[in-house]
Formats: sequence, C-alpha cells, structure tokens
Amino acid sequence: MFESIEEAISVWKEEFSFIEDAKVTGYDGGYPVVDFTIHEAAFSLVKSESKFKRIIRSAEMEGGIEVGVSTCFYNTAYVRWNPPVMTICGYPEVISRILKKIM
Repeated sequence: MFESIEEAISVWKEEFSFIEDAKVTGYDGGYPVVDFTIHEAAFSLVKSESKFKRIIRSAEMEGGIEVGVSTCFYNTAYVRWNPPVMTICGYPEVISRILKKIM
C-alpha cells in the first residue's frame, strides 16, 4: 500500500518505462485524478478502449481486496485515453493495477 499519492507517482515513474510524466490534476469523489504522459512508442501497447471497463472493474476488485474493503471500490475509477495523455482516476492501488493491465 502507498503512503500517499506522491509516493505512488514516484513508484509508477520508476516501475513503468512507458510513462514520461505523471501528475495529480485534481480529485473526483475523493479519489485522485492522475494524468500520465505516455511515450509515443508505447501507444500500440495500449489495449482497446472496449476492454477498459473490464480492466477497471477487475482492478477495483483486486485493489479493494488488497486494502481490505473488497467491493467498496465499485464504480470509483475511470480511464480516459487521449494520446499522449492517459487520465486515470481511482484509489492508488487501483490505478497501479489499471496501469499493469492496460499496457
């Protein structure tokens, strides 16, 4: 688990080579909204937007289980893909799982 969203962003920048920049742009429903700038070479690795809903729901369940709240993260996350920026809103553990599954 991450101590803060800033710690999570620094971990994501180190862990995922396809991220050029990441920053918190606000909060939606109490959950951070993070804009990720994705390397142009990684655009082809992004899964089809038709799969986003399933990826998000799976990430919400797994993140919720990790934090100990199980299904309470239902419909708390979303992804917007407007190359080169991917905007992801959600609990940090959920965002981490979305990043792993969406690329």
